[in-house]
Amino acid sequence: MVVEVDDSGWGDLVGGAIIVMRRVSTNERYVGEVPIEAFQGSAFKAKTYLPHVLRIVREGAEALNITKDEPVHICTGYILSEVRKALTNEGYKVVPSRITGVTQEFAEEEYAKHLSRLGVGTLDQARRLRGFDSFLVWVLRDVDKRERLVKTGWKAWPRLKKGEDVDSEQAKE
Repeated sequence: MVVEVDDSGWGDLVGGAIIVMRRVSTNERYVGEVPIEAFQGSAFKAKTYLPHVLRIVREGAEALNITKDEPVHICTGYILSEVRKALTNEGYKVVPSRITGVTQEFAEEEYAKHLSRLGVGTLDQARRLRGFDSFLVWVLRDVDKRERLVKTGWKAWPRLKKGEDVDSEQAKE
């Protein structure tokens, strides 16, 4: 049996991040959410999102009863780097992997639900909005209300907030 671990939202401007785990043979699933606050201000600089991710995966491993002889295919993205190290050190069969297919689609859908819960819009609106440029335009249309949903810890945020990287006509749409 193989367990896959993937994330969604790490590279997006808006929202936190979602971590999903799925046992491929049975389709058992576990979902955890890294809050947006972990990507803002000093929390971002301190990389507080990494312990959140590790906690989620440990809870998921327990919920799914993952054994140390089961291969655990973990996405190679940075947000899962501490997970790969920790589980390897704990004796799990960690396989750094590019996650595609059902598990990736599951992660993307859970992230859209996360965005909808945050108030980005309906589930369909959240799905359509995905993408850095779309998010940036959406935020800039009402930055005073929407900035609370932004990963403000990114060095580029102050410049982006001013609309310096966006066509001003596009931001008005």
